[in-house]
Amino acid sequence: MTYDLVRSKKRKNTISLQVKKDGSIVIHAPYFTPRGEIDRFFKKKKNWLLRKIEERQISRNINTPKVFLSGEDFLFLGVSYPLKIEVGYNGDGPLTFTAGQFIMERESVSSGRELFKAWYKTTAKGFIEERVCHYSKILNLYPTRLRISDAKFRWGSCSYDNRLSFSWRLIMAPGSVIDYVVIHELAHIREKNHSKAFWNFLAGIMPDYRAPRLWLKENGHLLDI
Repeated sequence: MTYDLVRSKKRKNTISLQVKKDGSIVIHAPYFTPRGEIDRFFKKKKNWLLRKIEERQISRNINTPKVFLSGEDFLFLGVSYPLKIEVGYNGDGPLTFTAGQFIMERESVSSGRELFKAWYKTTAKGFIEERVCHYSKILNLYPTRLRISDAKFRWGSCSYDNRLSFSWRLIMAPGSVIDYVVIHELAHIREKNHSKAFWNFLAGIMPDYRAPRLWLKENGHLLDI
């Protein structure tokens, strides 16, 4: 594993590391930093670098257009599960999730995208409704209506009259991320904007909300088929 070095006279004391989209590694360092110090910094970061490169490879594999063949991975609650194609499958419908895998009958492969979307949407409705009910009781904040939308990047919304909407794509995210979006939108029943009062209220309910928020920012592009 190698790196490209960029020295700068404007940089004062810090050495930083960047993994570019093409997988190359760049280290930015102050102009007069000894090469030995830079090499030691790089060596310390090797495990972190290997993990990041692996995460990017997984992300690239998940985010490629689906062709609905056996062995393809599909996200559900933040975990990748394989698809298995079977001839004459006798499950509950043309697509089912069982024993840690998705199973689709071969005759339905041409409709694979529509089948997955329908499955995700139905599953998201039940899961998100349960989480909204759970947190509504805790917070004493109740929506007037709840719907599952087809939004691609707007994960949730709260209208002026407290109608909540959530994207079905959220069901691909980890449970903690779904809970964050649910709590975020319920909080808007009380605070209609993103004021300091809103974020303080949210932090009081979910002190670690920044972690799932960052997860969505970094991985939201993966929540699609």
